[in-house]
Amino acid sequence: MGYQEQLAVVKELNHAFRCYKSIESLFELDQWSALPPEGAAYRQQVGSFVADQKNALFTSPGAAEAFAYFSGGDWQTIDSDLERGLVRLFLFRYRNAVRMPRKVLEQYNLLRVTLMQKWQEARKQQDYHIFRPWLEQAFQLKKQIAEKIEPGQPAFDTLVGMTDEGLDCREVSGQFTVLKQGIRQLLEKLPLDAQNSPADDFLEQQENPDRMEAFAHQLAYESGYDPQKGHFNDQVVHGFTSFLGPRDSRISTYRNGSIALIFTCMHEAGHAMYATGGNAEVNGSDLWGGIEGGFHEAMSRLNENMVARSRGYWEHYYPLLQQVFPRYKEVAEETFYRAVNRVKPSPRRISADEVTYSLHAILRFELERDVFAGKIKAEELRDAWNEGYRTWLGVEPANDTEGILQDMHWAGDYIGYFQSYALGNIYDGQILERLQQDLPDYEKDLSQGNFARLNQWLDGHIRQYGCMFTGTEMLQRLTGKGLDARPFLRYLEKKYLFNEPDRRILT
Repeated sequence: MGYQEQLAVVKELNHAFRCYKSIESLFELDQWSALPPEGAAYRQQVGSFVADQKNALFTSPGAAEAFAYFSGGDWQTIDSDLERGLVRLFLFRYRNAVRMPRKVLEQYNLLRVTLMQKWQEARKQQDYHIFRPWLEQAFQLKKQIAEKIEPGQPAFDTLVGMTDEGLDCREVSGQFTVLKQGIRQLLEKLPLDAQNSPADDFLEQQENPDRMEAFAHQLAYESGYDPQKGHFNDQVVHGFTSFLGPRDSRISTYRNGSIALIFTCMHEAGHAMYATGGNAEVNGSDLWGGIEGGFHEAMSRLNENMVARSRGYWEHYYPLLQQVFPRYKEVAEETFYRAVNRVKPSPRRISADEVTYSLHAILRFELERDVFAGKIKAEELRDAWNEGYRTWLGVEPANDTEGILQDMHWAGDYIGYFQSYALGNIYDGQILERLQQDLPDYEKDLSQGNFARLNQWLDGHIRQYGCMFTGTEMLQRLTGKGLDARPFLRYLEKKYLFNEPDRRILT
């Protein structure tokens, strides 16, 4: 068969793969919001079956022939960006599926039910040691899987590459070092003493949950989240977005009356708008959903921080907040703005401020890296975790639930994912510099409640391409450069070390 015939095989396989991924997304949504405890074991069996069927797509003679055809030629010279993206993803998925050790994968999938249960039990007891033996098994099995998929390559590099395709771990580690050091220098310049920081106790007060949900949802919709493409579910502990189809991305959050819900909804709306932003050609080729890993986090964190925590944004929305929640009429807009941008090192990642957030992600990335390199054992992880927090954030978790057990990632099959959060910030710094070149007055639009030009720019430059490119390729297309932490540091310095003393976030 020639090129067109082999490409037709790739398209058919990609379509089937995306269908299975949609089923898995439905399972995930149900697992975290409606699945009864007694149904978990069977659901895991069904999930394992679906995952096996998804991988089996690539074991057919047709898939093998297409792999031989495209991997044997110079597929990177294909003229069409879309067709090159299809072939790249096919080769990537074929490798992962065909080299996947079936028995080891089955062991891991069966372990996942117990792994999640032990994590939940350990959180209740505030005791990492309840979870540790099961986590150790998970790391061991993941290492075996990675070593089969990419023999001769460090297992952690393979796992990271399965989340952030094509990423160079050494380059990432180098940029993370630049980012860590830059943040530390910035923290040393910020007056962190509580008595010199704006009082923000008003943020801790709970509003009526129904009114807060309605308000947060309104802001997400007005930022561009289309109610015809998704809706909200409030039954989960951690916010997430389920990508169910090219025009179907649903947001899950936890029902509460906290101001923080606004930023959670804006974060998840960033994910949802990206996932459903593919153009007709991308969606027709099942390349919808966006680039997994760091670039998706970039789109969510841009909407959460560079939009929803900006001064222009609250110039428009603060009067509306005061109408909905009258007690804020007693709080000046500037006080509110500084409070929601307050820099205060904390042991909790999900509530971390914009400046220190990356340190949480980098710490976890480095711990994972060192575990897979044999430098740290599972029984040493808690102490290493606490030491990292003392060193880089100057705080220490009060207990294991606040510390090493706070994230569900290791229990929920997200080993090798944490780098994506910090990568998202780095990408955002580089994206923002390009955005400001094209739309230098975009924040003025926000101050008028106008998101049209911003969304048109994001659609035209990023969202419409779905996962046609890798994150590295997209970054090159946008900036002509590779990964660089310095633009994000420049953004933080400009925002938090303003030259006008009365306009700084902290005074």
